[in-house]
Amino acid sequence: MVATYDNLGVKFSYPENWRISEDQTNAWPRSVSVHSPTEAFWTLMIYEPGTELEALVDAVRDALSEEYTDFESVPAEQTIEGVDLIGCDLNFYCLDFLVQAKIRALMLGVRPCVILYQGEDREFDEMERVFSAITHDLIRS
Repeated sequence: MVATYDNLGVKFSYPENWRISEDQTNAWPRSVSVHSPTEAFWTLMIYEPGTELEALVDAVRDALSEEYTDFESVPAEQTIEGVDLIGCDLNFYCLDFLVQAKIRALMLGVRPCVILYQGEDREFDEMERVFSAITHDLIRS
């Protein structure tokens, strides 16, 4: 079964047994996150028009690299539903766990957005199918 998020000018479906949290501030960027029962998560950050996508990817990547050890980043590009996304694929350690993450930036209408999703390495392939479905649904909507 699926639940639907419809706020902040965006709409997407996600597994109903996942927990959703929304940034409650009125300042930009605004964000919404969906957390799996195993604490893997998918986050959408929505920025004010005029912000460059490359700068957003760099800022998110740099913030993560300052927080985690053995940080690796590889540039990535992707097209979903005819929309071009830029970003990077990441690997790093959090506590004793190897974590995989992906940052993807795209335009949703006039708003630049960044999607960050991550999960523990051993579950990432399975979780990535769900993250991909959420992202596809967001872009289709």
